[in-house]
Amino acid sequence: MNNLIYIFVFLFISNLSFANEVEILSDIPGNGLKIEEHYKVTVNYRGFLENGIEFDSSFKRNQPFVFQIGLRQVIPGWEIGLKNIRVGGKRKIKIPPNLAYGTKGVGELIPPNSTLIFEIEIIDAKTPGYKKVFPYQLSNKKKDGFKIIDIRTLEEREETGVIKGSLEMTAFDNLGNFNSEFVKFFEKKIKPKDHVIFVSKKGDISSILANGFVEQLGKKNIYTLVGGIDKWILEGRKLKK
Repeated sequence: MNNLIYIFVFLFISNLSFANEVEILSDIPGNGLKIEEHYKVTVNYRGFLENGIEFDSSFKRNQPFVFQIGLRQVIPGWEIGLKNIRVGGKRKIKIPPNLAYGTKGVGELIPPNSTLIFEIEIIDAKTPGYKKVFPYQLSNKKKDGFKIIDIRTLEEREETGVIKGSLEMTAFDNLGNFNSEFVKFFEKKIKPKDHVIFVSKKGDISSILANGFVEQLGKKNIYTLVGGIDKWILEGRKLKK
């Protein structure tokens, strides 16, 4: 159950929006893989206070730092500041306190309300363990025996209808509470070798849930429908009510 809570927490806090922007002070584009949501990224970095004092450095430890984009494993300023960067790229970013360590700071290293400056070098990146399916691919996937689970709320499904052949089970209610019956439903309906596509409204929630199932529950052959039901409807595809 702790794993499920872990998925739930990251599902909703990873989608927070922030008013203040991170300032890019310098940017050397890389020519490698473009970093996207849920990629596992390996970086070297240096962290400075505004007065130039260095408070942290992976270079000095000779130990690169690895984290996964979109799961709040790093401060929000990193998530924002590393958007669209590629492997091999180097970026210097300035992060306001509310996107760093806020009013608490970090012990004696980082005072409260500190603006931070980071120099970050992208060494490597790996794609997430789940896969993506685009609407135009879904028909063939269904023919290949892929299972579809529409994870939206009952109200959302009744409003638009569902993709024909979908299993229906709400993963989260309107308040963001995880449905404890969802995993039981999954285990009952899905065999270990089945390929499963999660479907949400916009595709963001299903991708984060898919990532959680792979990373935290060790599931294989998990997919997300890119753009969700909204994209499906936008492309003029039919739904069953």
